[in-house]
Amino acid sequence: MIYYSVFFLVPFILSLALTPIVRRIAVKRGLISYPRADRWHKHPTAILGGVAIYLSAVFVFIFLPINKSALGLLAGGTFLFAVGFIDDLLRLAPHIKLFSQVAAGCIAVLFGIVLGLPIDGALAIPLTLLWIIGITNSFNLLDNIDGLAAGIAAISSLMLFFSSRMFFNNPLEIYALVLAGACLGFLPYNFNPARIFMGDCGSMFLGFCLAVISVAGTGRHASNLLLTLALPVLILTVPIFDTMFVMALRTLQGRKLFVGGKDHTSHHLVTLGLSQRKTVVVLYSVSIAFGLIAVACSRLNWFVISAITFLAVVILLFLGIFLVDLDRRKIGSIKAQGADPKKNSAIANAVIIHKRRIMEVALDFIFICLAYYSAYFLRFEGALLAGNIGLLKQSLAWIILIKLSVFFIFGLYRGVWRYISITDLLTILKVVSLASIASIMFVTFVFRFNLYSRAVFFIDWLLLFLLVCGSRIMFRVLGEFFSRVREKGTNVLIFGAGDTGEMVIREIKRNKSLNYTPVGFIDDDPFKAGSRIQGVEILGSRDNIRSLVTEYDVKEILIAVPSMGAEDFLQISRVCQECGISYRRIKGILDKDKTGGFISN
Repeated sequence: MIYYSVFFLVPFILSLALTPIVRRIAVKRGLISYPRADRWHKHPTAILGGVAIYLSAVFVFIFLPINKSALGLLAGGTFLFAVGFIDDLLRLAPHIKLFSQVAAGCIAVLFGIVLGLPIDGALAIPLTLLWIIGITNSFNLLDNIDGLAAGIAAISSLMLFFSSRMFFNNPLEIYALVLAGACLGFLPYNFNPARIFMGDCGSMFLGFCLAVISVAGTGRHASNLLLTLALPVLILTVPIFDTMFVMALRTLQGRKLFVGGKDHTSHHLVTLGLSQRKTVVVLYSVSIAFGLIAVACSRLNWFVISAITFLAVVILLFLGIFLVDLDRRKIGSIKAQGADPKKNSAIANAVIIHKRRIMEVALDFIFICLAYYSAYFLRFEGALLAGNIGLLKQSLAWIILIKLSVFFIFGLYRGVWRYISITDLLTILKVVSLASIASIMFVTFVFRFNLYSRAVFFIDWLLLFLLVCGSRIMFRVLGEFFSRVREKGTNVLIFGAGDTGEMVIREIKRNKSLNYTPVGFIDDDPFKAGSRIQGVEILGSRDNIRSLVTEYDVKEILIAVPSMGAEDFLQISRVCQECGISYRRIKGILDKDKTGGFISN
């Protein structure tokens, strides 16, 4: 343990000491990144922080046992660091950087770093090059907000080290630990508000090293193709997801892929109302979660880990769809030069909705298969499972066809899942139940239900219902989550813990432009005190307004009692005036004014 601690602490301390020195040199020589239209930062910031990361890591590398893989890592990493350094100074063309990444990948391959796949080496080499180039570019793209690339690199390095120690012996495992120390030493200066950026010299060096370390040693476990491919992908989920998200979004909007922009995952999360720090912490959490899944591969049953991985990927996929939908609602259109914006908006909306429906059908197909397979696995084990696989194969195609047909016929793909309600969940229950009944009837009439287990179909129905429900409420869950963690707005109290008050809470959470933070309800019904509506507590009655305004720093009261009389309204307004806060009266959407129109506030 002390041995490993040394190789973590030394690069950490070196990076912590070198980064401010590099920053002073960069500032003195005018090596500054200035704000631009396609960049996120708003203040001039020193660059070349990657120099500190590189020097700290390489200094320790030279004291480690040198093997062929280590030489490939050091040679290719140094070459890309040099290219990135030149790019930070002179801004190289994208094709030159791509060529350099290919060259670095070839250096790694020449030193024997190749994906351990049970296929011909001639095919493994190009796949290895694609992996190295892809991960290198992913980290280059990930360096788009303060602290993100350095933090994710540190987390990924640690997960690569732990997975190697627990699962298979990676000849470069100690290099991952060194890299983690160097990144964490740099992070205090790069975390928001950043005092220095790592630049391309840092992001390309880190991306290359992580790609190579994740590949090294896979040949020792080539017999298990699933784990060979899954471990590095799980550990590097965040950069891979961000790259795929940006490419998909830009393709959908008809924009160039290899240009800078403010359309990364992190930027969309900030748009939702999160601070930059909270955004980075959320993405750190995602990286840690997927890294732990990778580490757990050596300990858990393959079926359990596969189910957990699948659910985690589905959640991440829905996060991507949620952010694309947010982008659609925000900018609305594909802005082609000289085209009609309204027409483009309609086209963009239609394309996105169409693709989302396709995604829903594809997910339901996977859910049907997963539920049916899982039902057999949970019902039978060992020899019993092997004996029933024939029944599963005999009926699976029919089960898929019948259930998807029922889903289509009974309108499961017509919902707008951002607004999912209890009624929608009951509809899902009815449709999934009808699909299961239809499947049972088919098996009964065609196969006479011979040797089939009733328990399998019950488990299948329950699992499928949970999976479909979970996928449908994901948009609502994500919206609720981001509404809770986003930046705080004006503190408000809501007078009236009834239907109108609940409607107000939902609108505040959904519409961040209101810039309200509901701190609690006020209601004169003593039996409601202490209860919660949409997670907001009922704090007391009108007699408590003065103390609550002081305690919670309330700036405004929203009166959400449409039937309130003039005398009560006058009393509350007088209290607000005495406390020096504003107030608004919220009326129900169907309340009519004297002219016959509808009043919303």
